Amino acid sequence: MQLSVVRHGETTFNQEERLTGQLDIPLNDIGRRQAQQVGIYLAERKIAAVISSDLQRTRNTAREIARHHNLPVQEDPDLREILLGVWEGRTHSDIAMREPEQVRQWRTNPVLFAPDGGELLPQVEQRVQRALDRWYTRYPDGNVVWATHGGFIGILICHLLKLDLNRRRQFAHSNASLSEFRYSTDEIGILCLNETSYLRTLHVPLAADREL
Repeated sequence: MQLSVVRHGETTFNQEERLTGQLDIPLNDIGRRQAQQVGIYLAERKIAAVISSDLQRTRNTAREIARHHNLPVQEDPDLREILLGVWEGRTHSDIAMREPEQVRQWRTNPVLFAPDGGELLPQVEQRVQRALDRWYTRYPDGNVVWATHGGFIGILICHLLKLDLNRRRQFAHSNASLSEFRYSTDEIGILCLNETSYLRTLHVPLAADREL
């Protein structure tokens, strides 16, 4: 299976450096234009399936890809972003100021620490593996597109490369970026990471791509 992983287009929360998690935030105007551009970029590919998390920012990004191929958008809740509990909707700076010890734990050992009501990273990794198993079983020889989220993509890369999950912050995932992999039960290959060249024609700056 060739796995083409697209992060959703920009939202107002991305611009404001708010943690979104599983809040269902729509794309902003820039995000909609970014989604259109990634759809155009992938229009000439032979794509077997377009899969999205069940949140609207990814679903609407996926629709801009799927419409060029007359494909439905199939939804998979396992592709959702990391659940961040009480931190969702708050800015990075507010959390860092009010909860410095929790932020320290999140940065140094997120495998064992999550904000109240949030997911541990190994729980997200279990969702990653379930999704890989599900879509590889259905399309072992196809090009499958996932529309998903930045935090999820970082964990996906660590999982595929058998890296410590704490290293997920080493990988950038800009809005509407494309990362591609060859995936099978006995082979993992990286084709590209965080490709955004097709967004240059928009002449807009990319929102800051950073985790808390």
